[in-house]
Amino acid sequence: MSKKSEIVLRFVVDDGSSGQRIDKFLAARIKDVSRSYIQGIISRGKARVNSESVNKHYNVSEKDLITVEYPGERKLNTSIEPQKIDLKILYEDGYLLAVSKEAGMLTHPVRVFNKDTLVNALLYHYDKLSNMSGVERSGIVHRLDKDTSGLLIVAKDNNTHRLLSDKFKKREIKKTYAALVWGKFFEKKGEVILPIGRSRLDRKKMNISIDRGRDSVTRFEVREEFESSALLDVSPKTGRTHQIRVHLSYIEHPVIGDSLYGNRNSKKLAKELGLKRQFLHAKMLEFDHPVTGKKIIIKDKLPDDLLDCLKILRRRFKMNKK
Repeated sequence: MSKKSEIVLRFVVDDGSSGQRIDKFLAARIKDVSRSYIQGIISRGKARVNSESVNKHYNVSEKDLITVEYPGERKLNTSIEPQKIDLKILYEDGYLLAVSKEAGMLTHPVRVFNKDTLVNALLYHYDKLSNMSGVERSGIVHRLDKDTSGLLIVAKDNNTHRLLSDKFKKREIKKTYAALVWGKFFEKKGEVILPIGRSRLDRKKMNISIDRGRDSVTRFEVREEFESSALLDVSPKTGRTHQIRVHLSYIEHPVIGDSLYGNRNSKKLAKELGLKRQFLHAKMLEFDHPVTGKKIIIKDKLPDDLLDCLKILRRRFKMNKK
């Protein structure tokens, strides 16, 4: 493995953070690492306050300048096997790229599934990617479900990763999905504001949980209507696991082809359309570039399997109107 490079992160303590322990302060600002990892950095003298070394018990004060020597990007040599898998890249610069993930592909390795993922492909094509989330998630800032297709942002270095994570946290990155759902709508636009948590009965599922769930907001707009289904543009304002699928299912408009949250009608229509997965596609990303500040808008067309479904529905709808 090549020698790690380091980047220097700088933070100025604001009034609202004064009095916090330094490990807690840094853990809230350096994304995707644990507090114990931060404590290790501090114990090695890699975190300084106003140029002086401190221990993890130090309480920060307003206007303290904290500098952290943080492991930077490196050429990766890992147990995750790089694989020659084609990538559909829709945007790239020196800091990040946006790639279109195919349905059926995992975003990153999980447990026994450590091949044929997007990360395996990225490791083949790129020598340097962010490693803030570990080598199994090299470059990965956010994720898509296995059977959801569309746009993902990949960070090439840790500083860009940190800045992008901060933008996601502040809801400064707008994500728009295309979703075909069951049922008719009386309203053309709507918003679902309901907390989501993990199901007590089935750990693979999420559900609406008023007492234990995390705040979740999903906005939608009807783009096209058919006999018993509708094509929506969906914009999640938060990023909870399965959020779109859970919210739409709860309001009785499950995503067509969703085997986990669908109902009998949505599953039947998917079978009629020959759809083998959920009709959910991340079609657009809008954000200000975290380094250059340039406005970035990236679009990804619907894949053929979803376009074929729409062709069938449009043909049926037209015939039944005659």
